[in-house]
This record gives sequence, structure tokens and C-alpha cells, in this order.
Amino acid sequence: MTGFGIYIHWPFCRSKCPYCDFVSLPAKDFDFDAWAKAYAANLKAYVRRTANKTVTSIFFGGGTPSLMSGELIYSVIETIRNFWKVSDNVEISAEVNPCSIDREKMTAFQKAGINRLSVGVQSLNDKELKFLGRLHTAEQALNTLKTAQNIFPRVSADFIYALPDQSLSDWKNELSAILNLNLKHLSLYQLTIEEGSFFYKKGISPAEDELAADMFELTDRMTYQAGLERYEVSNHAVAGHECKHNLLYWHGGEWIGIGPAAHGRFTENGRFQATAQSNAPLKWLQCPSGEETVLTPKEKAQELIFMALRTREGIDRNAFVSIIGEPPENFMDAGTLQDYQTDGFLVCDNRGIRATASGIMILNALCRTLIV
Repeated sequence: MTGFGIYIHWPFCRSKCPYCDFVSLPAKDFDFDAWAKAYAANLKAYVRRTANKTVTSIFFGGGTPSLMSGELIYSVIETIRNFWKVSDNVEISAEVNPCSIDREKMTAFQKAGINRLSVGVQSLNDKELKFLGRLHTAEQALNTLKTAQNIFPRVSADFIYALPDQSLSDWKNELSAILNLNLKHLSLYQLTIEEGSFFYKKGISPAEDELAADMFELTDRMTYQAGLERYEVSNHAVAGHECKHNLLYWHGGEWIGIGPAAHGRFTENGRFQATAQSNAPLKWLQCPSGEETVLTPKEKAQELIFMALRTREGIDRNAFVSIIGEPPENFMDAGTLQDYQTDGFLVCDNRGIRATASGIMILNALCRTLIV
């Protein structure tokens, strides 16, 4: 296992982005005391079941956690510290948007315990920001990043590319500007049109597959040359600046999910517990609860294979066996695995199984036919 994390979901935004299908609601006024009590109650429900674990990461996601108050952030972190042992080098991240954070709030977050800020920039082009439904300008985003770098030891930024009408040279120029910001972690996502989003309903399409593939390869090359190696399909970092919390998801670690629509994975008495909190924010606020199922070893193995293959290291054989009790090949079609090695999409050796650069490009399709 790679640690134990706690994910806190804040379900509110100032407005709903047209590409977003996450559980989030536009809102302006909040009863922070009520949310503090609800988060504490939900956390307490897991204490006895996970009391032997040490918290290595805490992640405030959303929604837009920068709409939370510094006092609420502090309350949640202190509740966690009262309930669990917390690692001395715990990573505590918060997602923020440039339109809802300023120096004063950053300072409040830092004093509350946040030591890693993830800024949802999405573009440095005002026209693209408007298309993506963002409420900030490129100038605001740049100022936010500059201020954040002066306050937090770790700062990451999110960007979206492969937009309609975006050319390869457009993205090359923008990526050059992004890399000139000297950030040590970047999340660079291709636009996907998720069912249920506004873009889906409007029939918006991202860049064509061939162009998107060229953009991905360009991104991989330019970030590598800048010293930010891809350690997951869409995430790039200077060595040592990878997001600890996300690594839990990708490498079979354990975490509990707190808040509306939050998911969790942890082991209890040798069983793989999968939790899902209620999707309705106001209903959850009144009664913090959700559903829970026990994953079979096969279901856990399938999940772990799909997630681990997204990373640079891929599936670590020894770690996989320590979690599942069997080698990963037992959950793959033998003929398909051999074909993908022959075709140069996968590498299989004593260390484990990982996707090549070519394999990463078609990873979802590979997994659909590989995992049994």
C-alpha cells in the first residue's frame, strides 16, 4: 500500500462549467458551521474502522473549495488530526479557482494547514476561457499563480487542450507559455465531452482524434524537455513533486471519501470496502451518509490494473501480489497480453506490466480487451 488519504468534497461553484459532469451546484451563501459539523460527523463514522492507519494526504476537491472559508478548512484538518495519526510530511491539497481566491484567502488557507494548491486555470487565452465557461481572465490566473508560488511550497495548475478549432501550433505556443511559469506540477487534460454536460447537450466536439494524438505527443515531448516528466496520463511533475494523494488512487492505496458524491476505498478485516456518499449536497448536509459495497478480489484487481496502467511505473508486480494475492496476469487475457507486447503497446517483465508511449495513446481500448 502507498499510504492512507482523506478526500473532502466541497460541492459548490460560482457557476457550472459547460464541460463539467462532476457533482457541483452553483451557490453563493453557505452555512460554514453546518458544513463543519457534517464533515466531522462523516469523518467520525470511519474512525473506528480505520483507526490503525496514518494519514499521508488530505485533498479538498470539488466543486470549488476556494469558496470554503479558512475557518472551515482549519476545522476539518483539526478534526482529522484529532481522529487519526497524521504523517509529519502529510500533503494537504486544495483545488482553487482564480476568480474565488486572493492573497488574503490564500494566507488563511496556508495558516489552516494547506501546503499544496491546485489552481484551475484551464487556459491562458481569454477567448478559450470564455468558451470553457471560466469566470476569470488569463491575467487573473497569472496573478493567482504568482501569488500562490510566494505562499505555498507546492503549486500545481490545470489546463485543458484539444479544444474545437485549436491547432497544434496554438497549443504549442500556449504550452510554451505555461512551461515558462516554472511550475513543478502540471495537470494537462484533453477536452472530453462527458454525457450530461452542457457541451454534450449542445453537440460540442473536441479536436479530431489524429490532431489530439499529435497534441498529446507534443505535450509529452515539451514537458519532458522542461523537466516535468509525465508520471500519469495527464499529470507531469518535477521529480519529487508528484501529487501524493492522486498516487493513492493510481497505485492501490487506501482513502476515505467525505462529502457529497465522494468515493472511498479501504481494507477492513481483509475485505476491500468501496464507499459512495449521497450525491445530493443538501440531503447529505442533513444526514451525512452513503452506500457501501465489498469488492471481490477480482473486482479490486480489475480496478487496480486499469488505474496503475495510467502511470509511468505501471503495475508493480510485488505490490499487486501483496494487495490481491495473485499476479496481475491472472486477471488478463493471455493471448491479448502477448499480442499487445508484440505490437509494442505493453511491456511485461519481472518488475511488472506498463504501457509504452504508444500504449498510453489507446489505453482505454487496451484495457477493455485486456482485463478479464
